[in-house]
Amino acid sequence: MSYNTNGNDVRRSQSMRSYRTAGSMRDRDGQESMRTTPSGRQTPSRRRSMTGGSFANGAGTIGPAARMTDDETKLFRARSVTAETSLSKKQKSRIGKAEIKEGKRMAKVIKQEGKAEKLALEQAVRELAELQKIQKSAVKEEAKANASFAQAMRVFHKEELAFLAARARYEKAQAELQGHENARDAARDHASEATEMLQDKNREIEWLRAQKHADDREREVRLRELAGKAV
Repeated sequence: MSYNTNGNDVRRSQSMRSYRTAGSMRDRDGQESMRTTPSGRQTPSRRRSMTGGSFANGAGTIGPAARMTDDETKLFRARSVTAETSLSKKQKSRIGKAEIKEGKRMAKVIKQEGKAEKLALEQAVRELAELQKIQKSAVKEEAKANASFAQAMRVFHKEELAFLAARARYEKAQAELQGHENARDAARDHASEATEMLQDKNREIEWLRAQKHADDREREVRLRELAGKAV
């Protein structure tokens, strides 16, 4: 009796499943390891080290990723059923015992992986606790920064009011100085004009005096002539 092992189909099925799994991992890793900034530029994520891990895709022995689908095992089930029809009870018993041993070994592996997954979870919880500490510190730092900013804003407003008041006093003093300067210039101009007027009047008087002096003397001479007196 011959059996069709169909090994090529088995290898092809396994290869396709491995390719799909690897592609899924690459896609997810790519999304998790990159982030897009507001400007549209992609940069490595700071949370990259906190993702992934041994159990990122599930356990190695438990779960959908670790189990073959019905379509993938259908061929083997059909071959087993066909082969069992030609086996004796002794052969079946021997194979059954071997399968039980294999099952026990598999169970041991599954239990060991369960312990490893438990350790991974404990490690993840410790990392979570560390992250919470970082968050707590960041919240305190943020509160401190907000308080410092508020204090700086209060000081700025106070200094701004003082600056505006000082600028108002400065502008007032500047205007008053300009007014006094204008008044001084006007007073100077008036005093200079008065002095010029005084100088003009003094020259006029000096001219009149000199003229009078001459007229007085010529007048006396004329009077003596009119009186018949010899000069």
